[in-house]
Amino acid sequence: MNTRYTSLAKNLVNKTTQDFLGQIAYQHANSTYLDLVGAPGVPSPPVVTDVTPTFGAAGDTVTINGKDFSQDSKVDFGHFACTEPPTIDPSGLKITAKVPTGTGVVHVRVTNTLGTSPAVAMGQFAYGGPAPVVVSSVGPTSGKVGTPVTIHGSGFANGATVHFKDQASDSVKFVSTGQITATAPGQLDVHQTVNITVTVGKATSPTSPDDEFTYTGR
Repeated sequence: MNTRYTSLAKNLVNKTTQDFLGQIAYQHANSTYLDLVGAPGVPSPPVVTDVTPTFGAAGDTVTINGKDFSQDSKVDFGHFACTEPPTIDPSGLKITAKVPTGTGVVHVRVTNTLGTSPAVAMGQFAYGGPAPVVVSSVGPTSGKVGTPVTIHGSGFANGATVHFKDQASDSVKFVSTGQITATAPGQLDVHQTVNITVTVGKATSPTSPDDEFTYTGR
């Protein structure tokens, strides 16, 4: 194999199914091929990174953050398109939109002539609340049993529980709706990568490569 034509997504290196699928998507992306052969890049479709606020009602104003937004961009909340034209910042990094009629928890997505943004956990909006429970990052991403881990995301509340795979942390501290700290509990296998999930009431955060923690021993 000619390693000159090899590229890996640096954030998708743990041995999980989610990382494997993400690595496949990265390896087969047109932008990856073009970069490897030194060809000029092509314009990218829009990407949504997060929305704020993450819950509310029809008619509320929501800010959508991301990149590659163009002036012809349209915004959808689930299956419903915004009835009022959104305001697109000239930087292409922000859109302000009025929430259309809808129900439940939906993904906010942006579409232009180059495509539609993929659904992302931090791009969810909950009609009527509460805010969707989402983990967007953890730090550190590796350590021994007992390591304090800071968890960032949204929808956190006092009394939330934190699990490392199927083991509950016995030391959880609520800091804010966007931050919790928890101590890594013991595992039968202390050399594995696990997902960290946060549960508030009946809602549990979906798993993703962003919530992974790798155990390095006891």
